[in-house]
Amino acid sequence: MAVNAGATEKTPSVPQYFSWINNTNEGSTEAQTLANLDFFHYLYKTYGMQLKIYAFDAGNLDNPGDGYGTFEDAKYKRQFPRGFRPIVDKAKESGIRLGIWGGPDGFGDTPEEEAARRELLVSLCRDYNFMLLKIDGVCGQLRPEKQAVFRDTLDECRTYCPDFILLNHRLDLGIAKDRSTTFLWEGAETYVDVFLTNV
Repeated sequence: MAVNAGATEKTPSVPQYFSWINNTNEGSTEAQTLANLDFFHYLYKTYGMQLKIYAFDAGNLDNPGDGYGTFEDAKYKRQFPRGFRPIVDKAKESGIRLGIWGGPDGFGDTPEEEAARRELLVSLCRDYNFMLLKIDGVCGQLRPEKQAVFRDTLDECRTYCPDFILLNHRLDLGIAKDRSTTFLWEGAETYVDVFLTNV
């Protein structure tokens, strides 16, 4: 089977907003997100500024320390009482698609749990046209026995969104590694606010 890694490191850059600017692991809310999208719509209509991805930080589905989320979790329903649909529709007005930061696993220990997690991830692309998943060690590691299902899940996601981006942040994906779009340079953090010093 031919590997479809979506975008690659040679794909032109995509302008992205990351909600970590507004929140951390407590997550966003529908109202906060719609307000942000109103602002980006204003920039788009007034100045032609085209944002391509609005990415949610961790805490909006998967939660560091609390595990992998579902659309049925009380926290998700409290933050997004109407689900992602109103946000997806608002973003689309400005040519924006959504992304989310989470973990690579969550496939549980039974066939039913595995199928439920796979369906959740696929539904982000099939039902909501998500463009990005950033997976990070802060939300957990990928168990070796779940590498194949994660790989197959990404392949299914890309049947709906061929340009789907998977950002790998500090994770060993094993046989799913070739489905990743990007990875940390030399495996290290490269944030300028962390490594920039005055000399």
